[in-house]
Amino acid sequence: MKAKENGPMRERPVGPTDIPSCSSWTELSATSAVIPNMAVSVALPSVAGAPSLILTFVTALIFHRSVADISTGPSSSEETPHRRFEYKYSFKGPHLSQPDGSIPFWIHTGNAIPSADQVRITPSLRSQRGSVWTKNRVNFEHWEAEVTFRVSGRGRMGADGLAVWFTSEQGLDGPVYGAADQWNGVGIFFDSFDNDGKKNNPAIVVVGNNGKLVYDHQNDGATQALGTCLRDFRNKPYPVRAKIKYYKKTLTVMINNGFTPDKEDYEFCTKVDTMIIPTDGFFGISAATGGLADDHDVLSFLLFRLTEPGQQPPPPESEIPKEEKDKYQEEFQNFQQELDKKKEEFQKEHPDVQGEPIEDLYESVNDREIRQVFEGQNRIHLEIKQLHRQLAMILDEQRRYVSVITDEVAKKGTNAESGQVDSASPQLGSVLATQQEVLKNLNELRNSFYESLKQIGSAQHQGNAPGIGTYETIQHFNEIKEHLHLVKKDVEHLVQRGAQNPAEKAVKCPEMPPVPTCLSTVHFVIFIVVQSVLFFCYVMYKSQQEAAAKKFF
Repeated sequence: MKAKENGPMRERPVGPTDIPSCSSWTELSATSAVIPNMAVSVALPSVAGAPSLILTFVTALIFHRSVADISTGPSSSEETPHRRFEYKYSFKGPHLSQPDGSIPFWIHTGNAIPSADQVRITPSLRSQRGSVWTKNRVNFEHWEAEVTFRVSGRGRMGADGLAVWFTSEQGLDGPVYGAADQWNGVGIFFDSFDNDGKKNNPAIVVVGNNGKLVYDHQNDGATQALGTCLRDFRNKPYPVRAKIKYYKKTLTVMINNGFTPDKEDYEFCTKVDTMIIPTDGFFGISAATGGLADDHDVLSFLLFRLTEPGQQPPPPESEIPKEEKDKYQEEFQNFQQELDKKKEEFQKEHPDVQGEPIEDLYESVNDREIRQVFEGQNRIHLEIKQLHRQLAMILDEQRRYVSVITDEVAKKGTNAESGQVDSASPQLGSVLATQQEVLKNLNELRNSFYESLKQIGSAQHQGNAPGIGTYETIQHFNEIKEHLHLVKKDVEHLVQRGAQNPAEKAVKCPEMPPVPTCLSTVHFVIFIVVQSVLFFCYVMYKSQQEAAAKKFF
């Protein structure tokens, strides 16, 4: 009976010793699915093999559970980290720069030009360098930076490029895209000029340095590059965006090529594993131009602190020292007290203003148009005032001339002889009549200017009053135009009358007598003879010198 029982046991197709190896998880999972059915079919003919079959079933279940744990393990580790925006290490428009031209929490050097909506690192001029750097150190273990920039130029090729830095020290100026060489950290270079002539630019290059390497300019850093990708980022219809992420010693660069307005349309550029950079340092952006030039504009730089999913992000209070926090709190309380006092004083001085709504801080389109109209009226008003002053000066001069002429006429009438008085009196009379007419015309011009000033003033007062209409404003401007045209015509008429004035032809300066010539005929002949003799003597002397020189040859 034992032999019969052992016989069927030897003929079993599967047993405890037939479990597949762990080298293939696929075969193991398939075996674990098949083993229960086979164990049931084998256990029916014999009861002695039941323990071995149970052991096989338990072993398969254990391996199946381990495979499931391993397969779900990587998915838990790939959870997205927690992101927190750090405003002290970021900038973006609008109101990017302050009135004094500085950027909050940042410094700019070289040819960088901050404005309200962007920072122009370098203008499109030759041999320019510029950079912006954070004022405070960054001590994040993991971080992510989003840079929005625009590189534009007229030529088909540009130079030199733009760089994003994270270094242990601020590289304010230097030969590497406007920053210092031999840096300690990492630089992401957006190189737009092909120095090595391999037709592999524009390109994005990641270069690390421990503070001892010198950047290889001739080869565009190809011998030192940790990662690179070819992307054209010049003259794009939309700003180019770069996302640089350093998480768990891995640096990843994503790029938005600027063809679409979608801000999240990123594509993979390069990735550097097991990269070790300084634990704390400064972020910076620099650019440079060479023989060719581009405008390198940075629209925004946004920095995020990354925290692993299992870790608790540090609270904001832990970043500020207690002494500094107490100092800020004290300053805020003092400012609040002063503000409350000023409010009370203002309410006491202006009791009627209490309870009125605060006016809108932003002007509307109509307010802007009215303001521009008033500014134009003010400029016209100033010009007319200046012309009024000049006319007043001309009137004073004309009055002085008229008084001088009348005095001369009176003197001639009393002291001169009768014949001379009769010959000079018509000329002086015509001059006097002309001057009086000019004076009259100038008075009319002055009165017209005065009327124009009054109309402009009344238009401004009506504009300040409520319910101003566009039609009335246009009428006032048309009237001002007409008066200015009249003034112009009167001035041209005066100029023509002055040119055609017969008194100017009558009063002329005496002509100078002809100057006699200083050279007579005798002197001219003597001069010619002396000059001929001197020329003949020079020719004889020159021929003797040449004859003496021929004797030596």
